[in-house]
Amino acid sequence: MGYKVIDTTADTGIEVWGHNLKELFEEAARGMISIMYDVDKIEEKQKKEIEIKGIDEEDLLISLLNEIIYLKDAEKFLVKRVIIEDIKDKNLKVLLLGETYDPNKHEIIEDIKAATYHNIKILKEKDNLKTKIIFDV
Repeated sequence: MGYKVIDTTADTGIEVWGHNLKELFEEAARGMISIMYDVDKIEEKQKKEIEIKGIDEEDLLISLLNEIIYLKDAEKFLVKRVIIEDIKDKNLKVLLLGETYDPNKHEIIEDIKAATYHNIKILKEKDNLKTKIIFDV
């Protein structure tokens, strides 16, 4: 289970892996969040429960990541931790823990505009699932 930031020509990306979809989705969110802001400065003061519907697993993953970006940009909610509560039948139930952005406390490191569908494919490798995600910055 984990992630690493990868080099791309104009944007930013991550390579993510996990033993199952739950781990993969949580690590993808953790990886993206670590690019956007310092997670250590975020407290788990608030929670948001969201549901996402998708056409497939890749769509669910990208939709989750874009929802986290939307919450940061539109509602000023910074996510510290993502807990996947359920994945089935192209539906995702998620608990997001974090707090409202405070310019005196939080610093945005990289302004990610969107998680893209560019070459997105969740692959099975040995005992892990793996994918690469490119972000529009």
